[in-house]
Amino acid sequence: MSANPRVDPPPSAYRPATARIQPRKPESFVPAVQRWSALLPPTLVVGTFGVQARSLVPDSPFLGWARDALAPSAADAPCTSDHARHTDAAGYTHHVVVAYWRDPAAYARWAAAHEGFWDAAAEAREEGEGVYREVLSVPADRAETIFWPDYPGGLMCDADTPLYPTPYCGYYGAMRDRLPAAGDDALAGPALDTGAGATRDTRGRRRVRVPQNIAVIRSAHTWQFMDAEQRADYERRLRPPLDRGMAYLSTPESGCLSLRWLTVTDERGAPRPEAHATAYFASLGHMEAWAEGHRTHAAIFGAAVARYKHYGASNQLRTWHEVFIIPEGQVFEYINCHPQTGLLPYFDSERVE
Repeated sequence: MSANPRVDPPPSAYRPATARIQPRKPESFVPAVQRWSALLPPTLVVGTFGVQARSLVPDSPFLGWARDALAPSAADAPCTSDHARHTDAAGYTHHVVVAYWRDPAAYARWAAAHEGFWDAAAEAREEGEGVYREVLSVPADRAETIFWPDYPGGLMCDADTPLYPTPYCGYYGAMRDRLPAAGDDALAGPALDTGAGATRDTRGRRRVRVPQNIAVIRSAHTWQFMDAEQRADYERRLRPPLDRGMAYLSTPESGCLSLRWLTVTDERGAPRPEAHATAYFASLGHMEAWAEGHRTHAAIFGAAVARYKHYGASNQLRTWHEVFIIPEGQVFEYINCHPQTGLLPYFDSERVE
């Protein structure tokens, strides 16, 4: 079991009777498996920092910067961080670090101390290597998490983050029910063409202002604890529908604006036994439409349920996810990145003189 403190569900975990939008939890519903959520600070900072290159070299300036700037010993360091890699549709390899700060003031000091790296990258514009940062400052009522208590991932890797048994899990609609803000706000996204996006000239440009209520999910699973029999079952029955689901989310009609299907690594890029997706959806509704109504997710859900029924308490698969609904005023930065990176196809980027 993880070392995270255990607490009772806070009042904010329950949809009050006065809420305009009541939860979808069926009356008297009891989940087959109790899942846990993180007790969040008033505002959580989640930073995604990445590099892309046709051929990512071990002495990449970004990798050196990330090892130093995000080390636990660094001043105002994040409370936890994780590394992952993937190759995008354009053939670029990405190394991505996601870091968490429970104190926005600590993040602000850290960011100010490391601004020079980003300014230097914009100034150098090295051929073939781009860097980006997608930083969210998320109020607790716009975030939800779900974990297994015996496998830490994401924010849960911070041992000081308390966990509580969520009252909303195990049924369709539970994700929205875990979002306190959804009690009085439908969290509708911006009017946005979710087609293929445009190919914009991003040379000399850097900042993208992200519309309110874009929805972000980090969704992960690990095969670290699987014996040979359960690993073979995973590869045969669950991995194929997962891959098909990720392929669908890479298409324009899915409502997913950006998908990174990543293998977790150490800080130098050596793979670890976990995969996760980071996906930006045009809205929470678009995310739900896939999760509740599309055949590719139904196949994933069906394979997972069949696995739980077959293995019961001995099931060795572990999963976690975090969802953030982007507040107004967030700015992402892409420096020397190809035009299909992140949210660049959907929003104009601004020059920074």
